[in-house]
Amino acid sequence: MNVSAALTNAERAEAFTAEVRSHLSDLPTEEVDELLDGLGADITERLSEGDSLDSLGDAAHYAEELRQAAGLPARATTKPTKPTAAERAERLKQRGAEWLDATPGRQGFRDLMVSLRPAWWVLRGVVGAWAALLLLRHPLINGVPVSLGAAALTLAFIAVSVQWGRGRWLPRQWLARVRDVANVVAVILTLPFLVTTWVNASTPNVEYVVDDLSYQGLAFNGGEVTNIYAYDCAGNLLDAVRLYDQNGKPITTMGEDQPTPPDSWVQGEDRNYAHSFNPIARDAEAWNVFPLGSARYSDVTGEAGTPAAAKPEKTELPPLSRDCVDPAASADEASGGASGEKPGDDGAAGDEPATDGNADATPGGASVSTTPATPANQLAAR
Repeated sequence: MNVSAALTNAERAEAFTAEVRSHLSDLPTEEVDELLDGLGADITERLSEGDSLDSLGDAAHYAEELRQAAGLPARATTKPTKPTAAERAERLKQRGAEWLDATPGRQGFRDLMVSLRPAWWVLRGVVGAWAALLLLRHPLINGVPVSLGAAALTLAFIAVSVQWGRGRWLPRQWLARVRDVANVVAVILTLPFLVTTWVNASTPNVEYVVDDLSYQGLAFNGGEVTNIYAYDCAGNLLDAVRLYDQNGKPITTMGEDQPTPPDSWVQGEDRNYAHSFNPIARDAEAWNVFPLGSARYSDVTGEAGTPAAAKPEKTELPPLSRDCVDPAASADEASGGASGEKPGDDGAAGDEPATDGNADATPGGASVSTTPATPANQLAAR
């Protein structure tokens, strides 16, 4: 008991009553007043009659007896509640604000950070999009995801971040908590993002691309050969040439497992052509006879038309040398010799009969010379 003996009986009674009241603080005020009504005066009277406060017992015990007498339950034992995460965050925020307000220098730093908040909102959106694309395993170029979808996602994150920074787009309380968590995560990821971007940007990105030259068909300088045109010594295009390799195997423009050779793209016509057998080798179905036939694809049906002889870019070439014999000219000469005409022979000599002594007379005055036309014979005839 904390009541001093030097106090008056009324003061001692009042102190005891106050201590009892403190043990009834969990009850409503009106109910406490009703329980303690007249207690102070009663105790003062008893003290004046010579009783001591010790006869009343402990204030806590007295208060408990009052509860039982009034039919009230015993006071529940209360434990101090632990602060929630939000309360801790709020306390931390308040402490931070108090620390920044403590000195003019800190206040200036706080004002500078406040002016830079829009930049942070944008950076926060970029960092968030970067982390999301990493989780989605988006391809990276110099450590940065580059694509139309990545750009759209980054702009969406920036828009949300800016609006959240302005206190917008937060219709629910839990979204504000999501914003706070996202803000902390962005702060943690900002440094890795900046370091990764800087390192990759300062390091040249060298990619080695190996072209696949393993064509199944015929190739030249890394390109696919779709048709072959052959010319003779005089430069004339040949209609059909059969090609074989050093092992006697047919040379074709297709792979072993391909049923037809590849299509040709004609640059001048801006059109694609399908290949077929050479017209001469059609019955033999020989794919090693060149040039292959071709048929262009229809713009309407998309199907290949009737095959025809393929046309090369150059129908003739200059002769390889002066000794090259043009087969066409030789054929013309051979045709002229077979008809009895010679070059430079105008036919007048044939109309005149032979008059020298070696000429044989023929029926009807015609004669055929049997003497060889040598220079000696010609001089003797004169």
